Amino acid sequence: MEIDKALDRFHDYLKYVRNMSRNTIEAYSRDLERFKSFLQNHSLEFKAIKRNNIESFMKSLSQAKPGESRLSASSIARNLSSVKAFYLFLFLSGEVQSMPTDLVKAPKLRRRIPEYIPYEDVQKLLNSFSDTHVGKRNKAIVAVLYFGGLRVSEACSLQLSDVPLGDEPYIRVRGGKGGKDRIVPLNGRAAAILDDYVGIRGQFANSDESNALFLGTRGEPISRKMIPKMLNTQARVILPSIHVHPHVFRHSFATHLIQRGVNVKIVQELLGHANLATTSIYLHIADREKRAAVEALYTSVD
Repeated sequence: MEIDKALDRFHDYLKYVRNMSRNTIEAYSRDLERFKSFLQNHSLEFKAIKRNNIESFMKSLSQAKPGESRLSASSIARNLSSVKAFYLFLFLSGEVQSMPTDLVKAPKLRRRIPEYIPYEDVQKLLNSFSDTHVGKRNKAIVAVLYFGGLRVSEACSLQLSDVPLGDEPYIRVRGGKGGKDRIVPLNGRAAAILDDYVGIRGQFANSDESNALFLGTRGEPISRKMIPKMLNTQARVILPSIHVHPHVFRHSFATHLIQRGVNVKIVQELLGHANLATTSIYLHIADREKRAAVEALYTSVD
């Protein structure tokens, strides 16, 4: 099909020209496969669609199908962004003469305060892992997610050479979101946890055949699906009242830094955010806590 060829060209453009990360490209691909299905279901030719067709596609995303849940406003906005990027590529390459996505507005998004967990609970979880080679690996994963503020995909992609543990230890994050690299310094606690794990990494099967930092029990690089399952199992016992997922450690890392007075620009660089506004949402947490502190003075008065 002609649209499949166009999608393949767009995929190559994202990979070789834009140099986007694998996860970002996969997200584009999922969104555009959904769009392709919509076109096929409505017998629409991708080069001939109009603005109203795009709006109908967005409406279809907001309606739950049997056995499925409806997409959130942020997911619909992301799908629209993917379609817009695809048609901009087609327009600039001369394959379409106009942009059907022009003037199509994304749904309004409610700005949510990120979930985070208290510093003490992070430490409680870190201290709960066993001294087995698997336990030390899991503890090191949490240390990377929290003390480094890494996304789960970034943690899974780490190589041994990305974590130098000398006098000034750091994590080298390669190909983060948007294909950007960054350096995240490690404190002494995180470096000690990682050093402890690296020292027993050889106990994993076939460990000498892989350069991946984190290995599964058969020696394969750990997958991003394994980490949430591990966290759920561990946190269910240690922190039963808290929903613990990989990204909550990144939120907690940023929140705790802001709470300790770290400049938001530094936090932005550590997180690898392209836009300062994305990082600034963590300032609202500090503002909320300041208000609660002031209110406490009022409620404590007889």
